[in-house]
Amino acid sequence: MGVHREAKRWYQDNWDPDRTVGAWFELLANSRWGYPGWPTKWFGQGMDRADVRAVREERRNLGALPPPSGIGPSVLAPMLFQHGTEDQMRRFLPAMAWKGETFCQMLSEPEAGSDLAGVTTTAIRDGDEWVINGSKIWTSRASDVDYGMLLARTDPKAPKHRGLTFFLIGRDQPGIDVRPLRTMTGATSFNQVFFDDARIPVDNVIGIPEDGWTITRTFLAFEKNSYNPDAHEGGPFGKVDLGQTCAQLQEREQGRRSAAAQGRGASQLIADLVDEHGHGNDELTRSRRARLLTWRRVMGYTNQRVHASRRKGNPLPGFEGPMSKLTVSKITRGQRDLGLETQGPHGMLADEDAASAQFHHFFLSSPAISIAGGTDEIQRNHLAERILQLPKDPPFDPKSPVADEGA
Repeated sequence: MGVHREAKRWYQDNWDPDRTVGAWFELLANSRWGYPGWPTKWFGQGMDRADVRAVREERRNLGALPPPSGIGPSVLAPMLFQHGTEDQMRRFLPAMAWKGETFCQMLSEPEAGSDLAGVTTTAIRDGDEWVINGSKIWTSRASDVDYGMLLARTDPKAPKHRGLTFFLIGRDQPGIDVRPLRTMTGATSFNQVFFDDARIPVDNVIGIPEDGWTITRTFLAFEKNSYNPDAHEGGPFGKVDLGQTCAQLQEREQGRRSAAAQGRGASQLIADLVDEHGHGNDELTRSRRARLLTWRRVMGYTNQRVHASRRKGNPLPGFEGPMSKLTVSKITRGQRDLGLETQGPHGMLADEDAASAQFHHFFLSSPAISIAGGTDEIQRNHLAERILQLPKDPPFDPKSPVADEGA
């Protein structure tokens, strides 16, 4: 209860909705209450997951604005704690914590998605900079972020998983062209990014040159774990006006969230459709809903194992990340199939009815969960080869240079 009392006292003493967003974010970071799970040296208190939850609970109870959310605090920050330099943490942690800078990932390419080690975007050293040429695809928010986390090939003659380097690249510069991609839902949240002699300072290499695959594995592990909602602070996602008051931002965020889905998540949507179409007492339907609930509970317990491993000093998730990702895919497919079968032929129609329209969007977007963040097949390969130590498939010679493949 000590953490609850301390957090409650601090937020009661310091929360002021009329304070500017920038001033509030800076206060959260410097007081170490914004990201209490971060190390004590870097704006945190080194709290375990249970104590972090306690802090969030007290903040929510008071209605205080959370710190910034997104891939920066949830993925890049823990990466920097493991692989970053002092200068990089001094530069980028304040940037994401209170200065309003945002980040995206730039990993996949048109010919290197699941086979991520096959990237061909090049980085050539030119004095104190690296020159980037190539293309990345399926990049979220690339049009309005400050930095991208970029994987590029720095030695095309090296074996496939070597000769790679991980960078932070400034997006607002000549030589970067961002083009939106329209998905079958009609949304344009993804982009393709083209690099034509874009430049990166040598100080923006994460880890060491030629060891980018190690950094990428760390990135993917934290990204998979970020599918757990508890990995996010729940604060503003994306660019915000730091000069507005906290009350103004909260009003805007509340309106955006209310309009987004009119409140219903997938589980509640399926439950409503089952009742609407008179299948609430059907034994098979009830059994399938119980199975979906079981999988959600399994995922929750798996996430608890991630947090337990971190408390024991193992900050990098092992099998838990792929297992959570596969479980989310399984639940999503189960919800989609149950929703379709519950509605019958009507489930294929995009009516103006709110529930029908929302389910139609869910149906069209559901395949993405099996692809985004690493395909289900890649997750199973990871579990089979790295956790169960099963023999690897022999699709290529891992010692051959990537430039020789496909020749």
